[in-house]
Amino acid sequence: MKKLLLIRLFIPFLLLVGCTASRVYTSVPDSELAFEISPQPEPTTAYEGEPKAEQVAIRIQFAGDILLHQGPIEAARTSEHTFDFRPFLRDIKPFLAGDLSIANLETPIDVLGGNEDITAYPRFNAPFEILEALKDAGFNHLMTANNHAFDRGIDGLIATVAHLERIGLTHTGMNIDEEAFNTPTILDVNGIQVGMLAYTHSVNGLESLIPEEMRPFALRQFRSYTMGDVPMMAEDIINLREAGAQLIIVSLHWGEEYVDTPTQMQQLIASELSEAGADVIMGHHPHVIQPIEWYYRSDGSRSLIIYSLGNFLADQTRLVTPIERTQYGMLVNLDIVKEHSGEIRLVMAEVLPTLCMRDFDGTVLGAVDFVSVLPIFDGELPAFITDNEVRTWGRSAYEHVVNIVGEQFIARHATD
Repeated sequence: MKKLLLIRLFIPFLLLVGCTASRVYTSVPDSELAFEISPQPEPTTAYEGEPKAEQVAIRIQFAGDILLHQGPIEAARTSEHTFDFRPFLRDIKPFLAGDLSIANLETPIDVLGGNEDITAYPRFNAPFEILEALKDAGFNHLMTANNHAFDRGIDGLIATVAHLERIGLTHTGMNIDEEAFNTPTILDVNGIQVGMLAYTHSVNGLESLIPEEMRPFALRQFRSYTMGDVPMMAEDIINLREAGAQLIIVSLHWGEEYVDTPTQMQQLIASELSEAGADVIMGHHPHVIQPIEWYYRSDGSRSLIIYSLGNFLADQTRLVTPIERTQYGMLVNLDIVKEHSGEIRLVMAEVLPTLCMRDFDGTVLGAVDFVSVLPIFDGELPAFITDNEVRTWGRSAYEHVVNIVGEQFIARHATD
């Protein structure tokens, strides 16, 4: 049975504070919106100042795929069976300060125990220490419904769920029994009840690795090329709302890999799920970022659709194509207010572009096996990156994210 999570982290509502007191990261008001599906009512402006006493304000953060290929695994190795991934997230950690910070965990975890038989592509089995690093960096919830969930069969599901619960990370996706499948995932986030659903459009044809009697509840699956499964998904959303969820996040592992835009069918599915009550669509799988849009429901409220968050921590630079774009990611910050009346409002969304940099030969920083998720503000990487080629790479990443999601969503850097 999934446990409820009570998170009591307090951060400035529309500010992300950097490593020093002199740096303040602000966002652009959402009065200019990108990728609206149809003409919509005039949007509300971004919330300014401290929330009123009768309001509850939270920030939810969304990151993309945690995908550990052989390069990062070896870069993190400290002995035959031990690893340390914390340095990989050291530079992004100051910005992972949400009341709820979520990523897509695209690998089973330490299936045999003791980090035996750790493997990468095509059938993943990541070291346990990646969970320690994610929790240390600030993540507190992981989505686990994706095409690699069945890579290690039923043993992979059982081990991954056990490791997540042992370390204290809540999760949505993998289920080891029917009770877990039927138990709503609702997290108490500073007084707002946040409900979670997670679906995948593929398990890479590995259903046979799961006992037949467990397949109906091991993962929620859907078809992303047809509207045929939307009624079932809409019913799940309605049931989650009736169970007490005030805000609903639907995680969808879908889309075409290495493609910068969603399909028309994905747009239709996202709009129908939004109408059914999904407040956030958290998309992933293409390994590159795709657009973000506000969707306005028929009642005037709005949802946020993120078609693909891209890779967050990954190394796919060895691909023939598209090499660089798989290293470009984004951290999406969503600010939410609950009014005294109980109304939930999505007041502002912003995107922090990221670059997952790798340096396996030590030519950049003089340290062999370097991997880091780096924030990018105003097109610039952190100052300690002095290599001109890498800084140019960071500017390319920034420009790509801006072109895909729109200037109005991009987080800005300002000094006091």
